[in-house]
Amino acid sequence: MKETKDILTAWRNTRIVKRIGTEYPSQSSVVAGAARDFDYRQYLTEQEAEVVDNAVLSLKEYNPVQWTVLVAYYLKNVSCNAQAKAIGKRPHDIINILNQAQSFVGGNIYPFFNKSSKNVKHCSENA
Repeated sequence: MKETKDILTAWRNTRIVKRIGTEYPSQSSVVAGAARDFDYRQYLTEQEAEVVDNAVLSLKEYNPVQWTVLVAYYLKNVSCNAQAKAIGKRPHDIINILNQAQSFVGGNIYPFFNKSSKNVKHCSENA
């Protein structure tokens, strides 16, 4: 499974691209026949993006402050330093809130992304 931060970055890319109307296919840029230990896609499929959307919406219900920091960071591209300065807190405090939000989302998306990563076959298995 990919790191939660990588999945959230791909989610951001997917949602921003769809918002501006320049949708690209959500296909992996991995070379055919290459080992698929890592998936380097910069975008998610619509199904994957919906799983992340649901996790982020659950976070909004669970902890609105964490949701605000996560959405500002990933969708609005506002750094932790800028968020801290805007509300008069230390950057470290915002980073802690962001880490907690990422953990919450990671826990919610883990079953889906762990299951989908087990379905990917490796080259050695095809031989």
